[in-house]
Amino acid sequence: MMKVYYDDKCKICSREIKFYKRLGFKNVNWIGIHQNSKFITKINKEKYLKELHVIDTNNKEKVGVDAFVILWKQHSYLKYLAFLVNIFFVKKIMSVIYKKFAKYRYNRKYTINE
Repeated sequence: MMKVYYDDKCKICSREIKFYKRLGFKNVNWIGIHQNSKFITKINKEKYLKELHVIDTNNKEKVGVDAFVILWKQHSYLKYLAFLVNIFFVKKIMSVIYKKFAKYRYNRKYTINE
């Protein structure tokens, strides 16, 4: 079973995961970092809050755009999006955009509000 670790206190992240749940992904364990914090070490918690993490069925960790691609490949409609994003130059561009957004979101939520 695939595990998806996400920031369940982030409105954007939670909405996206809610959307995925409505799409009916099978064999996915959705793990909200804050609701399941007792199972996650403090070091891992910060890491998992910064970007989307997926542990695939082979127990390999995927982060950021790679996490989205591996997740999307599991769905009959989103697998086409996964194929498109997995094209080398598209993936590079998406990775830069995602990393900037993720860093901005994390810094805004967890450094300004402390």
